[in-house]
Amino acid sequence: MRQSTALAMAMLFFIATGVRASADQPSPGPGGERPYSPFADWDRPIDVYFGDTHVHTGLSADAGGAGTRLMPRDSYRFARGEQVTSNTGQPVRLARPYDFFMITDHSDGMGVIIDILEGAPNIMADPEGRKFHEAFVAGGKRAMEATRELIRQFAQGELSPALNYQPGNPNFGRIWKQLIDAAEEFNQPGDFTTFIAFEWTSLVKGNNLHRNVIFRDGPDRAGQVEPYTTTPPKGSPDPQDLWAWMQAYEDQTGGRVTAIPHNGNLSNGMMFALQDDFANGANYYRAYAQARQQWERLYEVTQLKGDGETHPLLSNEDEFADYENWDWGNLDGSEAKTPAMLPGEYARSALQRGLMLQRDLGINPFKFGMIGSTDTHTGLSTVNDANFFGKFPREEPSPERALVMAADNKQTGIAYKGWRYSSAGVAAVWATANTREAIF
Repeated sequence: MRQSTALAMAMLFFIATGVRASADQPSPGPGGERPYSPFADWDRPIDVYFGDTHVHTGLSADAGGAGTRLMPRDSYRFARGEQVTSNTGQPVRLARPYDFFMITDHSDGMGVIIDILEGAPNIMADPEGRKFHEAFVAGGKRAMEATRELIRQFAQGELSPALNYQPGNPNFGRIWKQLIDAAEEFNQPGDFTTFIAFEWTSLVKGNNLHRNVIFRDGPDRAGQVEPYTTTPPKGSPDPQDLWAWMQAYEDQTGGRVTAIPHNGNLSNGMMFALQDDFANGANYYRAYAQARQQWERLYEVTQLKGDGETHPLLSNEDEFADYENWDWGNLDGSEAKTPAMLPGEYARSALQRGLMLQRDLGINPFKFGMIGSTDTHTGLSTVNDANFFGKFPREEPSPERALVMAADNKQTGIAYKGWRYSSAGVAAVWATANTREAIF
């Protein structure tokens, strides 16, 4: 009896295996014959490509103000394997070039810092612009104070119109075109793929809600719009408004765009919030969940500002849960962290929340894949922990860099040095080809 049962099971196994094997074969042609090539009609990804989806150059106000002088073309050259000179004068070259790459400079105030440094005519004609120019040229402490003041004026809506580079401002459009042109110049399908992109930098009460916005398209479509910002009236810090802008872009151009959030660990629970965290009620949250499910299919889970997969208080049996945790407070250090905030900050708990929401609402806004990237603000995408180049120029290799303060909030006492930055990660994508369309 046992022998006949075993024989029957074996026959079923071979029959099932044969059915699966035949199902994997290419479909017969019109005459019943099978194509000679086993890869005919094959459309599954067969290669993995590595890249960085989060890079800042001197066009970002915080990077340029901190001393970054590398521009998009410098960054692309470095990413594809060429030797460049770092912001502190050091020759640098990647051990292995990237397959794909994108510049995600902050959309708010994009490029103004470079015009201030260079003393552009529109800047020098403005009294405030001239003062900032003189401070940055002086360097040292004056330049650092000027950077903080520039950011403060922007955050408080006090910037002079000459310095307020936003959509509709000709200078903003000029900078955006420069970014598009650089991406096109270095895009080599099949060898080195570049994407047109920017970072939407929402900061709600100091809580990080940043997203990198990436276009699948070239300049014929992406050039029809200017980047969305967080500044009213043409921008907003609300993710729902960003998603509406993305929908309008696709409707207007026939193109494709996606958003990748990052650093929930600095959002104080806002990144993966539940319905009870919103004051607008159930209908608002349902619309929010539907839009997020549509526009955000990836999450940048690890980068310079820590790892965002999980935390020891969320995964107390995971011995690796304390890897690169940044759990002091929110992004600007204005509010300290509490344990109750953690479930709304980390990817592993977000996936659990998503399953719960799928059960209760029929919608899972937190169904996403995970990637790593850098968030470098030097223009140099480096991820080797044994050859760390920091986030800003002041953390590039030097005898003094271990003493550099990265943050120091006097009101809350939240402070840390630059050596606390992680060496970050990269994005890996399975695709049929190294092109914008396939990788997107």
